[in-house]
Amino acid sequence: MSGHSKWTQIKRKKGAADVKRGALFSKLAKQLTVAARQEKNLDMVVAAARAANMPKDNIERAIKKGTGELGDGAQIEDVLYEAYGPGGAAILIETLTDNRNRTVNELRAVLNKWGGSLGQSGAVQFLFDRRGVVEVAAGTDPEATQLGLIEAGVEDVALEEDRVVGYVAPAKLGAVSRAVEASTLTALDTRLAWLPKALYPVDEVAETKLLKLLEAIDELEDVSSVETNAEL
Repeated sequence: MSGHSKWTQIKRKKGAADVKRGALFSKLAKQLTVAARQEKNLDMVVAAARAANMPKDNIERAIKKGTGELGDGAQIEDVLYEAYGPGGAAILIETLTDNRNRTVNELRAVLNKWGGSLGQSGAVQFLFDRRGVVEVAAGTDPEATQLGLIEAGVEDVALEEDRVVGYVAPAKLGAVSRAVEASTLTALDTRLAWLPKALYPVDEVAETKLLKLLEAIDELEDVSSVETNAEL
């Protein structure tokens, strides 16, 4: 769970840029629509949308789209893709798509460009654990913030740069996110993530290509998240 990895830092900087250009809201809207339709993890996605300062009207519209109240839009489904990156690192790619053929073709093109390849179902998923992740601002008293997260129900905490990151079982993430909202903690992010069970070493050449590959994958419109087990 190396929160200080280069990829983690890039994702956080990219996330801030995505907010400015509206890309994050577009991805969150898809997540809200799917969660509302499946009646699963909706409170967690709503918490993530609020943490990103997504307008209330946008949140409500995305939810109504998922419940069918608006009666428009193509059917969006969540699909998990497994891949290998430069140096043999494992990659898990979560997507929200209304066209599987388009999504897989875009993924293959990016993977081929940067020395990766798409794997079969089950090829690398076993190398990761599904976890709930809650990030809050560290504030002026990081130790007190860590205790606050523990009181909210997280199982493990870590201080990473300007934030405290808590980890919890997926089934408990909704309750924890509500507890954080009701507290004085400042939520920065709430999500379900695939975290590597162990880190896989790659050399400098592979690392450079892998980071470019991960960024390129994350830029695809249908991709909601991308994780790797590479030690970066």
